[in-house]
Amino acid sequence: MISLKEFKDRRAKLYQTMDDNSVLILYCGVAKKMSYDDDYEFLANRNFYYLTNIEQEGSILLVTKSDNIITEYLFISEYDEVKEKWTGIRLTSEEACKISGINNVLYLNTFDAQLGMVLDRKEHVYGYFDKLYLDLEPELKVADSTTTKEIKERLSANFSYLQFLDIYPQIVALRGIKTAQEVEELKEAVTKTNIGISKILKNLKPGLFEYQLSSLFYYTVQDLDFSPLSFATICASGAHACILHYPTPTGKVNNGDLVLFDLGCKNNGYCADISRTFPANGKFSDQQKQIYNIVLDCNKMIIKTVKPGLTLKDLQEKAVEFLARRCLEANLIKSLDDIHKVYYHSVSHQIGLDTHDPQDRTLPLESGNIISDEPGLYFKELGIGVRIEDDLLVTDDGCYCLSGNVIKEVNDIEKAMLLGKNYEV
Repeated sequence: MISLKEFKDRRAKLYQTMDDNSVLILYCGVAKKMSYDDDYEFLANRNFYYLTNIEQEGSILLVTKSDNIITEYLFISEYDEVKEKWTGIRLTSEEACKISGINNVLYLNTFDAQLGMVLDRKEHVYGYFDKLYLDLEPELKVADSTTTKEIKERLSANFSYLQFLDIYPQIVALRGIKTAQEVEELKEAVTKTNIGISKILKNLKPGLFEYQLSSLFYYTVQDLDFSPLSFATICASGAHACILHYPTPTGKVNNGDLVLFDLGCKNNGYCADISRTFPANGKFSDQQKQIYNIVLDCNKMIIKTVKPGLTLKDLQEKAVEFLARRCLEANLIKSLDDIHKVYYHSVSHQIGLDTHDPQDRTLPLESGNIISDEPGLYFKELGIGVRIEDDLLVTDDGCYCLSGNVIKEVNDIEKAMLLGKNYEV
C-alpha cells in the first residue's frame, strides 16, 4: 500500500509549483450516465486520487497558498441514510482525515460558501487571491452535466480579477516519476497478471471460445485479493488479432490459430499491461514462428535501447525501422514503407494509475518512468497477429523489465504447453 506520508509528499511537491496567493480546486468527479436508470462504474479522477488517497464520488480538494502558507480543505458527502441503504457506506470525516492526511474535512454542502469566502476580496484585509488552478483535463465531469471547463467559465464571470491556470501538466509530471512504493505496486500487479497468464497457458486448446479464455483470466485474478482488471481483456484468435482493440471475444479458437492476449490486473490501483501470443495447439508453424521471432527480437531490442534522454517518439522510430528491415529480409513486405500496413500502433506508452498514463511523447524519458514495450505485426490475409508487450522501469542507465518472468520464448511456450502444466512464476 502507498503510505500516508507519500500522499502528503505528493501534495507538498505540487504546492511548490503553485504561485503564491493562489487557490487550487481539484474534483474527484462523478459517475457518467450509462442508461436511463444506471451509471457506469465510478472511478475517481486519477489525479485526485494520486494526491488525496480519496476515491469517494463527488469529493473536492480546496487549497490556498498565501505568503507560502498552505491551507487544505477536503469536502466529502454528508451522511445520507437513504443513499447508504442503496449504494453503500460513505466515509466519515474522521476516516477521510485519517486516510488523506488532510485535517480540515468538511461536507460538500458547505463548499460554495467556503469558496466564496476564499475568493471574495472583501474578506481579505491584507490581500487576496488572484490566481486559481483547476485540472482542465477534457471531459472531467464534476457534476451530472458539468466539466471543470464550465466551472472555470462560471467563476470567471463572478470573479473577473482571477487568472485561471491549468494544474494538469504539473500533476502529470509528478505522476510520471514512480517512487519505490509505486514500483512495488506495479511489480505485484505484474506478478498477479502472470498467474493469470499461466492459467491461460495451461488450459489453452482448440475448440474453446475466446470469451472462455478471457473469463478464465478474470476469475483467476479475482481470486487474488479481488484484483480488478486494468482494462477489458483482449483475447483474439487468428485474424481477429489484427484488430488492435478487438472488442467482441465470441470467436472459436481453431486448430492452428495463434491467440493474442492483451491483459493485466491492478494492485492497489496500479495497472499491469502485458501482451502475449500463444499457439492454440501448442506448436508454432514455421511461418508463425518466423513472424513471432521478428516481434520478439524487436521487443528485446527496445529493452536494450531504453534509457533516460530518449523519447517515446525515438523508441517508435527505432521499432518501425527494425520491423521494416526484418520483414523485408523475410519477404513479408515488398518495400520498407509497407511496414505501416502490418504495424500500425506505437511501441510504448507510460503506465501507472492509468493503463495509459498521461504523457508528452516528445519529452525525454527519466529514471522512474514505467513504460510499455509492445511491438507487433499483423497479417490479416495470413490470419496471423502477434504482439508481445512488457512493462519496463526506466533506470539511471537503462531499464529493468518488470515482466521479465512472463514466458515469451518460443521453445519455453511450446514446452510448457506440451507438458500441460504451469511454468514457474
